[in-house]
Amino acid sequence: NYVKIQRIIAEPPPYVSSKSWAIADGYTGKVYFGKGENEKREVASLTKIMTAYTALDLATKHGVDLNFTRVKASDKAGAIQGTRAGLLEGDTLYLWDLFHGMMLPSGNDAAIAIAEHFGNIIKTVSLPPLRIDAKDKQVVLKNPSPQRLFVNEMNRMAKEIGLTETCFANPHGLKNFYNKSSACDLAKLSSIAMSNPVFREIVKCRKYACVGMDVNGEDKEFYWKNTNVMLKKGFNGVKTGVTQSAGPCLVTSIQTDKFFLIFVLLNSKSMEQRWFEIKKLKKWVLSRFEKIEQVAEEELAIDKKKLLSKLAHVQNLSLIHISEPTRRYAISYAVFCLK
Repeated sequence: NYVKIQRIIAEPPPYVSSKSWAIADGYTGKVYFGKGENEKREVASLTKIMTAYTALDLATKHGVDLNFTRVKASDKAGAIQGTRAGLLEGDTLYLWDLFHGMMLPSGNDAAIAIAEHFGNIIKTVSLPPLRIDAKDKQVVLKNPSPQRLFVNEMNRMAKEIGLTETCFANPHGLKNFYNKSSACDLAKLSSIAMSNPVFREIVKCRKYACVGMDVNGEDKEFYWKNTNVMLKKGFNGVKTGVTQSAGPCLVTSIQTDKFFLIFVLLNSKSMEQRWFEIKKLKKWVLSRFEKIEQVAEEELAIDKKKLLSKLAHVQNLSLIHISEPTRRYAISYAVFCLK
């Protein structure tokens, strides 16, 4: 039956229009399948995954309570273009609200407000920071803005968690030549971010309402819907994105008792195409898992040691058009089924 497993491994993925895509383990971030998954591309508002992850990490380190810390939107937050949460200069919201304003409607204004708040914290507690950017030069930043300090921290954390194809130039993802990542890095980042229960709660939220305060001290109501349509289809995160240069992008995840998968699409053909392609990839990958498990169960009824020896043989085969990570996963998954 090792021939059956070989055939299952060799089954080609369905066609998707995305220039780069990846399917990864939600627990480890390990990429099982993909195309161009290591290519660096602009990632639009998928940048906000790192913005949220970095801000939550800083909140924990510096004892910032998201539910009781108010943030006032600056002129930069009030004037930013693109997708917005509806903030005007002088509006005040709790950080917990701002995180939802950033991750659900993909508010660039909320992203700047969060970045500036935590950038000011960095400024008060840190030594003169070294620049960490695409050029990777160790240069002391002179009079950096709070936003720049925060983006510097995003890049520091990206290096810390091993994102080798990633560099951030802003906290929101609007067009910038240096603001790039890869499907592989985004899968790894999302896996790490999703291990944070606060992050998970935010990105799985489908709609959110809150009351803030405007510049005159009057109540101001906000209501946001999540742009991630897949939340209605049983998925539980994480973020959409689109700019003209990056194209439609999506990172989304799904978790059951049997698996936890993260899907990444970069530069899809259209906004709507993303939803159809995620469904196709999900159907394809789950079908492969089921087939491998079925073969493993059939062999288990005969001889476990025999199957393991055959799997070891498959592991050494050179399969045309099949990536090494894909082959390794098929082997490990089949072995897992036998435990």
